[in-house]
Amino acid sequence: MLSLDTSVLRLRGFTALVLRRSGVHMTKSNLIDYSSLVRVIGAECAFVRVSGELLVSGSKSGEVACWELRSGKEMWRSKFEGPCSNADSNKDFLFVTESDRVHAIMLASGEEVWCVELEGSSDLVRISSEGILVTSSVYNFEIQDYSEGSIWKIDYDGKVSWKEETIGRAWSLSDYQGQAVMGLSRPKCGYAIASETGIEYLELEEKKPVTAGCKLDNGGMVFGHSNGSVTEINGGVCSTVSVGDSAICAMDCRSSWVVGLDSGVISTSESVGSWNIKSLESIDVVSYGPSLEGSTGIWYSSWNGKGRVFLVDSLVGGLQLELSHGSRIVTCFATEDSICFGDISGCIHVIEEEVLRRRFGRLPEKEIESEREAELRKKIRALRGA
Repeated sequence: MLSLDTSVLRLRGFTALVLRRSGVHMTKSNLIDYSSLVRVIGAECAFVRVSGELLVSGSKSGEVACWELRSGKEMWRSKFEGPCSNADSNKDFLFVTESDRVHAIMLASGEEVWCVELEGSSDLVRISSEGILVTSSVYNFEIQDYSEGSIWKIDYDGKVSWKEETIGRAWSLSDYQGQAVMGLSRPKCGYAIASETGIEYLELEEKKPVTAGCKLDNGGMVFGHSNGSVTEINGGVCSTVSVGDSAICAMDCRSSWVVGLDSGVISTSESVGSWNIKSLESIDVVSYGPSLEGSTGIWYSSWNGKGRVFLVDSLVGGLQLELSHGSRIVTCFATEDSICFGDISGCIHVIEEEVLRRRFGRLPEKEIESEREAELRKKIRALRGA
């Protein structure tokens, strides 16, 4: 378990001790203490997203809802059969995978524009040039694994442009110049590139199944493997590094990558120092996000009967903030100045950078406020749904 004053930082080849940052007062608080907006979707969160000034979320029970970030006002709510699984959005539309379908929903009104039925369970969706990419899969109970899948390209009018069968399920999906790039688990492993001309399977130096993947800002691809290795393909050069001895279960990419492992390791790419943090619990989500100072922060969460959310410095991995939470965090989404967390109870918490920095360093509410002042703050939060 990471402590507030010291945390073990494992650099490539040696171990160092990260002491409390000089002049910075760190406190243990609750997630709600730093949340500027809290909303409820009704069941376990499947996804959360911010699109412009709107917050959207979908649940495992099939609900999809939208709120205005500034006021907290609910704009619309829809109910599908469920479960929802994934989403992507642009300024006009929200695309949601749900059960064996994918829906196009107008963000402004919640009106469903079209719905396409897929083969098998709908999984991942990504916006691409001239439409969206969607994956689906079929689970084989005899072999206890996903035996087959499909990748679909659907235009913005809801017409299927092309479809390709995949061997096994895609565990990651990225768009590269209109092509679908998918990280694959067994039986193929490696990755595949699909387009209207067909599908091509490519091998990686690391032969273990892909468990996560994302695209770097410069177009490079990153894949996490079941044995704790990370493969980066950048500028035609493929490199692999081992960051732990268990599966990569969470990943985020910007100009660099950060991963979380089932064993509790958090690790970054060489471009931000190649540091490792070792926690005691499996990592549920990891994301770049707002920070306490100028550099980008790295957020991650874990669960061991109680939920914990951590903020660390992206440059050296120094622990800056630890927040407790009564429910397990299962999904997150970050913009340049905010991060949203969705939990298993159906609550969505939004942390904005301005609020984060303003509230950081204050003593716990019960120590600095009278009961009357604390109650007033709770009422103000309630107006925004906290």
